[in-house]
Amino acid sequence: MITPSTKELMDLSQSKYAVVVAVAKEARKLSENKKNDENYRLSSMVTEALEEVLSGKIVVVCK
Repeated sequence: MITPSTKELMDLSQSKYAVVVAVAKEARKLSENKKNDENYRLSSMVTEALEEVLSGKIVVVCK
């Protein structure tokens, strides 16, 4: 995956913090589900979570 630019991430929300929190929460959820997998790597969970956020599967909500 090519690292998304800050501009792409800011199009999702006005708050960088909200984007980071959304990605972290999704990465943690994915990590818990795949913890017993032999190919488990936390960095791959973060990448997968970031892809989900960028694709619109996960919505970033700024409170």
